[in-house]
Amino acid sequence: MKVLVVTTWLPTKEQPDAGSFIVRDIELLCRDHDVEVLHLTPGGETLPLPGDRTALLTVPMSPANPISVRRAARAIAERSREADLVHSMAPSTLLPFLFVNPGRPWVHTEHWSALLAPSTVGIAARAAIPLTMRLIRRPDLVIAVGQRLAEAIKRSRVGPTVVIPNSVERPAKLHERPRGTPTILASVGGLVPRKGPDVAIRALALLRDRGEDVRLVWAGDGPMRDELAALAVQLEVEDRVQFLGRIAPEAVGDVLAEADAFLLPTTMETFGVAIAEALVAGRPVVVGADGEQAAFVAEPDGVLVQLQTPEAYADAVQRVLGLNAGRSAVEIAAATTARFDEDTRRTAYAAAYERVAADSSGPDVDVVIAVHDSGRRIDRAVQSALTSKSVARVIVVCHGVEPGAIREAAAVDDARAEYIDFRDGIRSPAGPFNRGLESATGRFLAVMGSDDELAPGAIDAWRRTAMRDRADAVIAPVRHARGLRVPTPPTLRHRRLQGAKDRLAYRTAPLGIFNRERFGDLRFTPGLATGEDLAFSIRIWFSGAVISRHVAGDEYIIHDGDGRVTFSTRPLADELRAVELLIDDPGMLALPARDRTAIAVKLWRVTVFGAAHQRIEEWGPSDREWLVGLVAALREFAPEAIDLLSRADRDLVEALASLVATDRMVDELSRRRRRFATPSALMTRKMTVMFARDAPLRFIVASLLARYR
Repeated sequence: MKVLVVTTWLPTKEQPDAGSFIVRDIELLCRDHDVEVLHLTPGGETLPLPGDRTALLTVPMSPANPISVRRAARAIAERSREADLVHSMAPSTLLPFLFVNPGRPWVHTEHWSALLAPSTVGIAARAAIPLTMRLIRRPDLVIAVGQRLAEAIKRSRVGPTVVIPNSVERPAKLHERPRGTPTILASVGGLVPRKGPDVAIRALALLRDRGEDVRLVWAGDGPMRDELAALAVQLEVEDRVQFLGRIAPEAVGDVLAEADAFLLPTTMETFGVAIAEALVAGRPVVVGADGEQAAFVAEPDGVLVQLQTPEAYADAVQRVLGLNAGRSAVEIAAATTARFDEDTRRTAYAAAYERVAADSSGPDVDVVIAVHDSGRRIDRAVQSALTSKSVARVIVVCHGVEPGAIREAAAVDDARAEYIDFRDGIRSPAGPFNRGLESATGRFLAVMGSDDELAPGAIDAWRRTAMRDRADAVIAPVRHARGLRVPTPPTLRHRRLQGAKDRLAYRTAPLGIFNRERFGDLRFTPGLATGEDLAFSIRIWFSGAVISRHVAGDEYIIHDGDGRVTFSTRPLADELRAVELLIDDPGMLALPARDRTAIAVKLWRVTVFGAAHQRIEEWGPSDREWLVGLVAALREFAPEAIDLLSRADRDLVEALASLVATDRMVDELSRRRRRFATPSALMTRKMTVMFARDAPLRFIVASLLARYR
């Protein structure tokens, strides 16, 4: 498998020990996969990765520079096209994924201790935690390095989260403990409050006072160094403490080889690599009890300390030395060595990759395309759908046209493409779409117009979103072939969407995928030449199902073909028949008032007013009379909806509600309501609802944000 690893944490010339655990993961992945590494770095020279099987590409990125983050997103998108799977590692790596969906199965490995203990990091890092927790919802699968971290992540995301521990470096040779005088205690970690170096020095002083000849050797550096040196002088143990400063990862083994035990008064560990490495080196440990290390530290190999006091740690050091007085390095290392076996990690990674690959591939999506004319660009529609591996069947329903002609026009040699002859003599896309839905057997369904097109692999990407979010329906991003995005639904949220809260009624066309088990009984409204999908989509959006919106590319592309049925002008009663049927439907009438109001506002604002505007200076002889009845019915369906309309909209409603207003007056009011920057188009009559969710001000802002999201 071709794997693209994206990370911000790798060793550089300036920081040679950064991301050493990620390097080990990359080495492990290279044993089974073709790996390319994309290093997003604010600067500095990335050190070469070990071995010769890994391609390394460096892309400048600073999290504080939006332009560089966008540039990194473009690099991810470009390199993802060549990969079978994308694997991001480290929290800051998620930032450019705000602007790109890799379009491939996506795995993320998370190590960040701040997700468990925010107080252990600075203000700037703490401020990034909410965004990190939002972004961590997006990968298809997340790997946490510890169980506690996994539990924290699961509280934020719906998709699968698994635990694969960090790599634990094993010494080439186990050295027996010196067992001489003085007793050497080794510590590995930053000189920061969370690691408890001050507690270690105070515990050392207590051990001296108890008659123990003990020395402390600390590998690591940090902002507390001068403070700790002064503390050692104050406690008169400066001759018993040695600060080695920052050392290379490969030098840690030498420090442990010369030690009798390992001491780390940590207040919290996401995993505890240094603790595990001490154990596999055959050194008993004394460590804080809070963190993932509690899962693998147990007596006699180590002592977990509950109280963060020098006395508790001094007692624990004496206890661990006594417990291990007669034990060998092999005995001490045995349990942890078995627990953190590299072959076990390798198998776990393989299982994780297989899981997302299986979830992402299917094939279990049936795509229904209705076509009524062999002159349509059916080849574009069918071929684009077949670019997704998860597509099981493309069901082309030939409406009143010979299947042979459509098959020839499609020009594809793929057994997944099926052509069904359908003739009902009705000029409506509902019949052929319903015929295709009846023939579908896939887990997921999608519908598509014969003029339209899908971005390469779009359905694969939508399906991954469905699997990640356990969604019953996924709303696809839509744009016109000329490039303009369709900003519906006007919401920035993308998971667990709700009909009213997220204005889903504005997405009339059910473009995306939906679960056949949940929605397989739904059908388009028979006999309608337009609006046949209105009730279909409304029933999905307001069903209470789990609905997600796919973000970042992978679009449904609308082509405005000549004579396209959807864009033709019809008699008003025909055009709005779908609205009439919807608001008279018992299922719609049973919806809560909030939902009916949200639906009605959309129907007023888009469907009714849109139809009226199309007929400026072209009203039919009975259009206005028919519309009076519909206006009354729509007001009865959701009485509160008109309060959320602008003043200009209300004026138009009142004009349409009777035949007193002339056609010319209605036309002028229709033009006036479309001057969206004017006060009458922005303000409601009731000041109490001026800032309601569906009132003009918030709706316009939401629509603008949706266009550029």
